[in-house]
Amino acid sequence: MSAEIRSLFDPVAEARDDGEQGDAAAFEAVLRQCRPELLAYLSSRLQNPADAEDLAQEACARVLQYRDDPSIADMRMMLFRIANNVLTDHYRRSDRRCVNDHVALDAIGPLQAPERPQADRVADQDALGRLRRAIARLPPKCQLAFMLSRFDGLSHRQIADKMQVSVKMVEKHIARALRACQSAVGDRDA
Repeated sequence: MSAEIRSLFDPVAEARDDGEQGDAAAFEAVLRQCRPELLAYLSSRLQNPADAEDLAQEACARVLQYRDDPSIADMRMMLFRIANNVLTDHYRRSDRRCVNDHVALDAIGPLQAPERPQADRVADQDALGRLRRAIARLPPKCQLAFMLSRFDGLSHRQIADKMQVSVKMVEKHIARALRACQSAVGDRDA
């Protein structure tokens, strides 16, 4: 590969070909040349320009240890690889810092649900009244089976044992109560 072509991809290559390998001034010139692009790269991945500046500085400091290494063919690529590693380290540190930012819910008080429109609250109260009336109109055993199931959370077997009826009868009572509730409030999702 000719020196001209290599210099397009590796700004340090030109300095190496001129016999300035390891020359601090040439290395600094390359860093100055790559710095705006490096800052743009880091700024596109960070929200804070000051963080991008700090990480660019850190990447430049880390790449210094490779300044005299003849095995590095593309110092620009090395700089961006190091910058990417510095960026990864930054994200990891940020994640660890947030772990300690936990705030107990007791410390911030009760959570408030967003205020619902008055019309929705009135409609809900109306539907609740219709449900109560529908349940009150059910036969006593049907009413009891439904309430033990929905309000007390008992299983059908537990209700059957408590009411001294079969599980099938409990299922019929609950199905009847659910149909009554459905017809009382209608299809509210439509």
